[in-house]
Amino acid sequence: MSRSNDRILIARTIPSELTHPIRKMVLWPHITNGDYALSIDKNSDTFHIGIYIKQALISIGTFVKENNPKFSSKSQYRLRAMATDSKFRGLGAGKCLFLKAVTLLKTKKTKLLWCDARIKAVPFYKNLNMHSLEEVYEIINIGPHKTMYIHLDDIL
Repeated sequence: MSRSNDRILIARTIPSELTHPIRKMVLWPHITNGDYALSIDKNSDTFHIGIYIKQALISIGTFVKENNPKFSSKSQYRLRAMATDSKFRGLGAGKCLFLKAVTLLKTKKTKLLWCDARIKAVPFYKNLNMHSLEEVYEIINIGPHKTMYIHLDDIL
């Protein structure tokens, strides 16, 4: 839990279905068939975090056990589909979500967290002390991305 501008942010794990409205609105407005699920949503090692203000879900993120061959660590998780409702940006919801995930990932003995970050989100992840690989690549219908990562042992 964190407090921002007299608003209390509550972080909790949530079922994957609760992520769909924000995925649709923020991440994938180009999808027209109504399917906002990821194939990994129900995997036993996958978890989803939501940030709430009162009863309103304002930010979501999905964390999946997936190794990226660009990194040597054998204990990796990938952050997917992180987004905050545009009406609630700037309140610290993304940071709150990230810190909750780090706490959970450390209990799972995870060594590295990585993600495919939209270019416009790179500064956000850098503010969380994530590093980026140099390559910029295109994801169809979404735009340019960079691989971002953080070694969880480096976070106290």
